[in-house]
Amino acid sequence: MSQWTPNVESLLVLKTIFEGILTNVNQEQNFQALQHAREQPEFENYLIYLLVLDRSARTDVRAAAGTNLKNCILKSKRSYGQKLYQRVFVLEHILDGLYDPDKLIRNITGNVITSLFSLYGIEGWPQALPKLLEMADASQQQSNGHSHEQSHHHSHSPNGQPSNSSHTHEAAISALAKICEDSVVYLDHEYNGERPLNFMIVKFLYLTKNPSSSTKVKALAIHCINQFIPLKTQSFLVHLDDFLQTLFTLANSQDATICKNICVSFCNILETRPDKLMPHLDGVIDYCVHLMTNAASHEEVSLQACEFLLTLASIADSNHYTTIIQPKLPALLPILLQNMVYSHDEIATIQMIDERDDATVEDREEDIRPQNAKAKETHKLGKKSSKNGRTANGSNRLGYDSDDDDGDDGDDDEDEDSDYEDDDDMELEQWSLRKCSASTLDVLSISLPSAVLEVTLPILQDRIVSNEWTVREAAILAFGAISAGCIELCRDKLPSLVPFLVDRLQDQETRVRLITCWTLSRYASWVCEEAFEGGQYASYFQPTFQSIITCVLDNKKVVQESACSALTSFIEEASTNLFQSYNGLLMEQYSKCLQTYQKKNLHVLYDSIVTFVDKIGYKGISANQEAMNVLLPQLFHKWEVSGDEDEALWPLFKCMASIAAAMKELFLPYALPVFQRAIKILANTIDLDQRSQVDPMIEAPDKDFIVASLDLIDGLVQGFEFDSSELLGHNNFNLMQWVLQCLEDTSCDVRQSAYALIGDLAIYALDSVLKPDIQLIIISIGNEIHNKSFGAYPVYNNAIWALGEIIMRLPIEEAKPYMNNLVNLLIPVLNSTDSQQVVLENAVICIGRMGLNGGAELIAPRLPEFIVSWCSHMLYLEETEEKENGFQGMINILQANPDHGLGGLSTQQGKSNLSIILVCIGNYQEPAEHLKALFHQLMISYKGVLGDDVWNTQIMGNLDGNLRQHLQTVYGV
Repeated sequence: MSQWTPNVESLLVLKTIFEGILTNVNQEQNFQALQHAREQPEFENYLIYLLVLDRSARTDVRAAAGTNLKNCILKSKRSYGQKLYQRVFVLEHILDGLYDPDKLIRNITGNVITSLFSLYGIEGWPQALPKLLEMADASQQQSNGHSHEQSHHHSHSPNGQPSNSSHTHEAAISALAKICEDSVVYLDHEYNGERPLNFMIVKFLYLTKNPSSSTKVKALAIHCINQFIPLKTQSFLVHLDDFLQTLFTLANSQDATICKNICVSFCNILETRPDKLMPHLDGVIDYCVHLMTNAASHEEVSLQACEFLLTLASIADSNHYTTIIQPKLPALLPILLQNMVYSHDEIATIQMIDERDDATVEDREEDIRPQNAKAKETHKLGKKSSKNGRTANGSNRLGYDSDDDDGDDGDDDEDEDSDYEDDDDMELEQWSLRKCSASTLDVLSISLPSAVLEVTLPILQDRIVSNEWTVREAAILAFGAISAGCIELCRDKLPSLVPFLVDRLQDQETRVRLITCWTLSRYASWVCEEAFEGGQYASYFQPTFQSIITCVLDNKKVVQESACSALTSFIEEASTNLFQSYNGLLMEQYSKCLQTYQKKNLHVLYDSIVTFVDKIGYKGISANQEAMNVLLPQLFHKWEVSGDEDEALWPLFKCMASIAAAMKELFLPYALPVFQRAIKILANTIDLDQRSQVDPMIEAPDKDFIVASLDLIDGLVQGFEFDSSELLGHNNFNLMQWVLQCLEDTSCDVRQSAYALIGDLAIYALDSVLKPDIQLIIISIGNEIHNKSFGAYPVYNNAIWALGEIIMRLPIEEAKPYMNNLVNLLIPVLNSTDSQQVVLENAVICIGRMGLNGGAELIAPRLPEFIVSWCSHMLYLEETEEKENGFQGMINILQANPDHGLGGLSTQQGKSNLSIILVCIGNYQEPAEHLKALFHQLMISYKGVLGDDVWNTQIMGNLDGNLRQHLQTVYGV
C-alpha cells in the first residue's frame, strides 16, 4: 500500500485554485496556477486525494478534481508515455470513491475508473474487474461481513461507510457497464491463460438473479451482457439458455430500464442466434406488443420493443418467421399506427419550432446541421463521370437517421461530462418511437403486403380525413410508409389518394404539408409511370408536379425542405420528355428559391438543381438558355457572398460542377473565375494542411475544401472536354503540382476525387496536362492498388478506372516500362473473391484496354492466369464503349498468342477457356459492326486451327444449345 500523504499547504492551494475557477474569481490567474500545478510530479495524487479522500472539501471542488484527473489520464493515453508505477496511489484509492455518499462523486469516480481501465487494461490493473464485481454484489459483501473489511481496505469507505450500501453496488455496476461498452472486444481475449469474460458473464448472470440486487443493478447487469452478445463469443453462448430463462423471469418487472434492456437482449439474440429465440418467438412478440401499448408513460421502453419488431420484420423473408408474424398483425399494426401520431411532448416542441419557422427569418448557426463534401463516387462503367450520390449508410428505408445506441444503460446521471443538445429541431430529428414505428410498418409492408394492407387500409381511410391534424398527419405518413410494399396492391386506391394528397399541400397545418410532400414522393413512380405510358391517370402528373413546384416556396422552412426533396424525387423518376415543358419554370423557381431560402435549406436546393441539370443535360439547358440566364446570376451571388473558408461552398461547388459539365461551351463566360477560385482554395488548403503538420499552433483545415475544389475542376474538364487544356493553362498555378500532392494525401475522399480528375484529364488532356508527370501518376496508381484495403475500395476503384483511361491512350513506348508491374497488380484483383463488383468491372476493362495501342504482346503470356475470371466478370457488363474497348483489347491479346494464351489449345483447359470466351461473345447482345467483325474473325481463326471436328464437338459442344444456335446464326460458325 502506498504511504503517500499530501502536503497540507499544497492541498489548500489546489482547493483555492478550483474554488476560484468555479466561482469565476481571478479566472486567468487561477488557470495559470492550475497549469503550473499540472506540471508537478505529484499532481494526480493530489487530485485523487481531493476526489476520494478529502470529504471536507466542497463537492464541486472534488468533482473538478475528478474531471481533471480523468483528463490527465486520457491525455497520457494519447501520448502513451506513462507507466503503471507512476499511478500507484491513484490505482489504490480510486475504487474508494464508489463508497462516497455523494452521487456526483460516485459518478465522476466511475468515469475515472473507466479511463484508467482503458489505459492499463487487465495486465496493468488486474485487481479492477474482480473488485468491481465484488462491490456490485450485495449478498457477497453482506456474507463477508467485518472479517473481509479487516483483510482489504477497499471493502469499506475511507470514513467507515458501510460496504453493503446500495449506492455502492450501483456505482460499481455502473463503472463495469462503462468498461464493457468501451472494452467489449478487448475483454474477449485470454490473459495469463484466463478469459475475463468467462467469470464476468457468470457474475453478471448471478447479479440478474440475486434477490439482494437492486433493480438498477439487475438492469445494468443485463446491459453488460448485451455488450457481448453480438461477438458470438463462447463465453456467452454456453450460458445463452440460462440467460433467456432469466430474461423471461425478469420480464414481469415493472422497472422501465429492466424492460428496455430485456428488449435489447432479445434484439441482439435475434440477430446473432435466432434459432435460440425461435421456440419463444410467439411470446416475445406478445411481450413487445404489450410494452408498446404503454408508450405514453414509457416511450423509451416502447421504442426498444419496437426496435425488436423492426429487426424481426427485416429478417421476415423466410416462411418460418412470416407465419409467426402474420397472425400478430391485427394486434400489432394498430399500435404502430397509433405510435406514429406525434406525442404531446412532440406537439409542444413542434408548436415552438413552427412559430419561429418563418421562411424570411435567417437561420441560427446552431440550427444548421454540418455538411460534408462527398468525394467523387466510384466510377461505374458507361459513365465518364459519376454523380456524388446520396449514401444510405446509417439510414433506414424511410430516410430517418438511426444513430440510437442500443447499449443505453438507462442511467441518466452516469456521465456528467456528456454534451446535451438544447435544440428543439435536433430533438425532432432524433430516432424516435414514431420513426421506428413507421419503419417497422414500411418493412412489414414489403414482406407481408396483402396482410398489412388488409389491416391498415380501413384504419387509414378513416384517419386521413380526421379533423385532428396529428391524426391526419400520421395517416399520411403511414400511406407513405406502406408504399414500397403495397403500391401494386393498392393501385385502385391511388387515383383517389394522390389527388387528396395534392390538396393536402394546401393544408393549414405545417406538418401536414411537410409529410404530404414526402408521401407524394413515395408514389412518384406511379404518377410518372401513368403519365409516361399514357395510362388512364396520365393527367395526374401535371397537377401533382405543378403543386410540388409551387410548394418549394412555402412560407415555412421545414415544408420548403420536404417539397424540394420531393421535387428531386419526381425529377429522378420522370423521363425528360415528361417534364421538359417545365424546364424553364423550374429554372425560374430555383432562382426564386436561391433568393429566399435560408442557409439550412440551401444544401437540399443545390442537390435538387444538380439532379435537374444532370437529367436535362446540354440539350435541355440550351433550349432554355433565357431561363438559365436567370438562374445562374443567383447561383453566382451565393458564390460571391460565401467566403473561401465557408463550408457552404461545398454543396455550391458540387452544384457548379454539375452545371459546368452539363452546359459545356455555354459555361464559357463563367469558367475562368470559377476555375481560378477553385484552384486557389485547393492550393491554400493543401498549403495550410502541410504547415499544420509541423506547426502545432496552426489548426488543420477541413479537407472537404480540397474534395470540393477537385470535383469542381473535374466538372469544368467534363464540360469543356478537349478544350479544357486551354482553360487549365490560364492560371499561374501548376494544377498537377497540387493534384499530385492529393494522390499522397491520407484522406480517402481526397484521393478518390483526385483519381476521378486524373481519369477525366486522361480522356481530354493527356498530352498537355498529364504526360509531364505520367511516371509519378502511374506510380501512385500502382501504390494505391498494391495497398488496397476493403474500406478504401472507392479510392483504388477510381485509380483503376483512371489507369484504364490512361493506358488506352498512352503510346506503347511510354506505357511499356510500367506494363508488367501493373498486370502483376491487376491479376490478383481479378482473381480475388472479396473485391467489390464495381472494382472487378473496372479491372476487367482496364486490363482489356492494355491490349489496345500495342500492349497485347506484353500481356498475352499472362493470359492463362486470369482469362477465366476476366470472362466471368465481363460476361454481364452493360454494353458500353468501355466494354467494347475491353473486348477489342482482349481480342488483340488472344491474337498475339492464340495457342498458349489459353493454356494450350491441345489441352482440355485450353479448350475450356476458349468455350468461356465464346460464352462471353455469345452474350454480347448488340456489338458494333466493327466489333462483330472482330468476333467473327477470331472464331473463324480458332475453328481453322482446331478443325471442324474438334470445334463442333469439344468447343461448341460445351455450350448451351440456345447459345450455340445464336453463334451459328450470327457468326456462321
